[in-house]
Formats: sequence, C-alpha cells, structure tokens
Amino acid sequence: MNYSVFIMGQSSHDRDTRSRTRVLLVAPDVVGARMAGPGLRFVSIARALAPYMHVTLAAGVEGSSTLGDEARAFDVSYYSERSELEELVAATDVIFCQFFDTHVARIANEAGVAIVYDLYNALPVETIGSNRISGFTDEEGKDREYSELVKYFAFCARAGSYFVTSNERQRDWWLGFIMASLGVLPSTLHGRKADEIIGLLPFGSEDREPELDFHGLRGRHGLESSDFIVLWAGGIWDWFDAATPIRAVASLVHENPQIKLVFYGTTHPNASIGEPSTVREAKALAAQLGVLGSNVVFLDDWVPAAERENYLLDADIAISTHQDSLETHYAFRTRILDHFWARLPSVVSRGDWFAQYIDDHGLGTVTAVGDVAGVADAIRTYANNESIRASTVERIESIRADWTWSETTRELRELLTTGFTSIRRPRLVVEETVQPAEAPAYVEPSIRQLVRKRLVSSPLGPVLRRGRAALQRVSSRHRRE
Repeated sequence: MNYSVFIMGQSSHDRDTRSRTRVLLVAPDVVGARMAGPGLRFVSIARALAPYMHVTLAAGVEGSSTLGDEARAFDVSYYSERSELEELVAATDVIFCQFFDTHVARIANEAGVAIVYDLYNALPVETIGSNRISGFTDEEGKDREYSELVKYFAFCARAGSYFVTSNERQRDWWLGFIMASLGVLPSTLHGRKADEIIGLLPFGSEDREPELDFHGLRGRHGLESSDFIVLWAGGIWDWFDAATPIRAVASLVHENPQIKLVFYGTTHPNASIGEPSTVREAKALAAQLGVLGSNVVFLDDWVPAAERENYLLDADIAISTHQDSLETHYAFRTRILDHFWARLPSVVSRGDWFAQYIDDHGLGTVTAVGDVAGVADAIRTYANNESIRASTVERIESIRADWTWSETTRELRELLTTGFTSIRRPRLVVEETVQPAEAPAYVEPSIRQLVRKRLVSSPLGPVLRRGRAALQRVSSRHRRE
C-alpha cells in the first residue's frame, strides 16, 4: 500500500500545542484493525500519552490501515517515503521508536530532537535462537542478518537520549549492551543512575473493562457453551512450546471430552511473517494425536485487536508454554497482560519473568518446561474445581490495576512532561558509531574435519578424547624435562 502523508484525528485538544511536548511515535509494525503486539503497543502508548502532550503516531509499515476510535485522541500520519518521515521529525521534540531509519535518526540528532528507543524485549537474545532470521534458515545467512541486527542496536545505543524496557532482567541486559556499545561514556554519564539511562515501560492492558459484544468461541468453531476452554492467546513463535499443551489435552480427552484447547492468532497480519512453520508443526501433531478440529482448534485468521476481548471472555483459563532457551530468561510475555485483563488463570512454563510473578502472586499454575503431565494436571484441576479457579480470579483482580497502560506508561509520561528539558541530546559522528565485527565468513569444512567430527560424536568419541588427553600430558612432561 502506498500512502502519502496525511493527518487524521485533529481535534480541539491540540489546537494550541506550543506549550506542550510534541512526541512522534514511529510504529515498528502494522497498525490498524489487525495488529500484533508491536503495533498494539504503539497505539496504546499513543493513547495513554495523548492527554498530556501532543502525540502523532507515524505508520509506515506495509499493510497498515486506518485506525478507529483510538485515533481521535492523537494524530495519525501515514508515510511511505523517507522524506515524509523527515518532515514529521522536523515538527517534533522527541521521537519514540523501536526500528527507525538510521539516516533520519542522524538528522534528528543534528536538529537536537531527542530519541527514546523502545527496547521492550531483548531482541538480539530473542533472535539468535530463531529458526529463521530475516527469511534465512542457513547458518551463514542467519549469522549475517544477526550481525546486522546487533549493528543496528549499537547505533541506537549511541543515538538514543533515553531508553525503555520491560523489566529489571531486561534493563540489566540492555544496560550492559549500551555500555559495551559506548552509548555511555565517562564524559556522558553525568552521575546518572541506571533508571535515568533506561526506564521501565512494560506492555500494559486496557484501562477499560473488557466487554462481551459477541461470542468469539462458544457456539462457533465446533465449541459448545458447556466446554471448558483453554486459550492460547497469541502467535506460536520459535521459542514457544505448543506441543506440550496439545499432548496434555489429548491425554485428557478420554476422561473429559469437553476440554478444548484453542489457538488464536496463528497467521501474523504482517505478510512478511504470515503463518510460521511452528503453526504447521502444531497442527500436524494435533492431527497425529487425533484431536485436530475436535479438542484442539486453530483459528487461522488474526483476531482484530478491538475484538479480542470477545475471545478472551469466552475462555475459562489461558495457557502459555515455552522452551528452555536463552530467550526464555529475558522474555516478557506480553500476552499474559490479556490473561490478567480478562481475569483468566494462567498455566505457564517456568523460567521467564512472568512465570515468577504469577507464582509469587498466585495468579495461576507454573509447571516445568515440557511437563505434559503437569500441564494436564493443572488443566484438570481448574476444570474440576471451581473454587480453586474462583480464588485465583480474586488474586488476579488485586493486581489488574497495576498493569493498565495508564500505569505502565507513567514513568515515561512524567519524564516527558516534567523532566524533558534535562534529557540528554547526543551528537553522533559517523566515524565514532560503533560497528561490531562482521560475522565470520562461512568456510566449508574439509574432509578431514568432517571425518574428525563424525568420529568424535560416535561411540569412539570418549576413547579418542582420553587418548588425546594422555598424549597432551606426555608432551607437557617432556617440555618440562
């Protein structure tokens, strides 16, 4: 879709903006009726900031469409050319962005426009273990694309005036990255503490109560009003583990055929992502176990953001299970906020930040990674014991207000309304920008290396390793003598 720049949603609230901070949010993903987490995040932050400052949301990702009521609180500008983005930057005081044209960032730096980079997930950690990076599945291509990603964030570390992320684990990781990229120097620290360099702005949930306008699940897709519905409320990405809940539900069918597992959001609204291979693998497993379409249901279309409450409120509990990986330790599962919003007890895997939070506050059940029996037992307990489910819902009620967008954006809002004049304005110099070393070029292994690798991984491997160690000890002794 080829947009020209135009402005929507101007109203009386912004007729006189000269006394208010002008903020440009540059959306990193599709915005419109069907949005994934990144698009939904930027629209929600724009809506939360709009009463306090002049906000413009810039949408330039292919597939973006007109926003509805949420756009009435702030301006929306659609762009397709770099020059159009430059015009938007020239008319603002601060840019809030995640993926942002580095050339335009330099222009902003020169003009003294502050840039706040949104690092709400540790993306390099998430990316390094992915099965596919920028469309590449071979190691050479993945290494190259990953190296480019790290270069980009090294640029952000130098160009950013301020940063936000989701939790303390991520803050520590990103602060190390920023310092290693020379984003903080002795000459630029100026006594700042960690939270004055990188603040917290986790994902949030809606400030309003969810309302059921129609049944998104019950009475549709082969689901009955009496079914016990377990909802997987989001995509199935490389680091998730859809197999464990599928196996768990398959094991429960004989004792309670009304237990149904529903996956929604299997096809991403961004056409460059589409349906991941992990979705096809999950469907194949459900078919193999004889539960596809009966007790395990996949909704292929991406649920529109404004309609997702009609699916959430049709569920009894929600589930999110993942693999034991590097990504897990630093992950912040944004879908969990929808669990809280809809008051759904969560069944989750141990290891990430939210698992610990859920465990500490009694908001659901935490199981070991890959624990089919444990997941099955958790589902069985909630299905058979209404009092346990009800008491869990009461505890969810007690923390819901802490996770609304008005609360999660408070720190950034206060910075931009009261501390904006003191925010750091870096000045980039081209040759000073940190560029990590290129990923090593892939070299085809020699026949000798292939044979050695095969031998070492064979049953003879331990024998070869012991023999090598003995030779090294003899050689070392001769050198000493």
